[in-house]
Amino acid sequence: MRVKLDLRPENVKNVPPPKTRKTGLLMFCMFIIYGAVVAFAGTGMLSDFFILKNGIEDLKYRVEDLKSIEADLTEEIKRMQDREKVYSTGLSIMNEELPTIEIFEAIDKSILKGVILNKLSFTQKAIRLDGAANTENNISAFANNMMNSNDVFRDVQQPTMNRANMGLEGITYAITFAPKPIGESGRR
Repeated sequence: MRVKLDLRPENVKNVPPPKTRKTGLLMFCMFIIYGAVVAFAGTGMLSDFFILKNGIEDLKYRVEDLKSIEADLTEEIKRMQDREKVYSTGLSIMNEELPTIEIFEAIDKSILKGVILNKLSFTQKAIRLDGAANTENNISAFANNMMNSNDVFRDVQQPTMNRANMGLEGITYAITFAPKPIGESGRR
């Protein structure tokens, strides 16, 4: 036979036993969950920190690359400006000079059989041809050919003709025309 003796005071005997096991287990689970959340957040923050740190270093390298590219482009712009000055100088020299080769080529293509050139005089705004021809029709055709030579001549004046001192075999003439400036025609 067994006998149960409870020697505790009366006021303590009627108090139910505490539920420490369930509460402790609940607190332990909450602590584990809290630790996991903190660990996950900490890992995320550390990975973000290293990603941002690598991004900053990458941006530093890119900034250095852009600075070197900017220096190269500035040098290239200066070089191109120098070339532009050379071309502008060359163009101004070409505009001051008459395009003699093209003028001679156009005269050569325009001249007819029976037309002779005696004298060619140049100025900046006009070119004068003096010569002789066997008929007036040849002189008119020569002048028309010069007028139709649009690549080189801007304005061709009507030729002046003179039969003096040439007899029946020939006529002296003078034709004045203005060349086109360089850059106005498609060939130059």
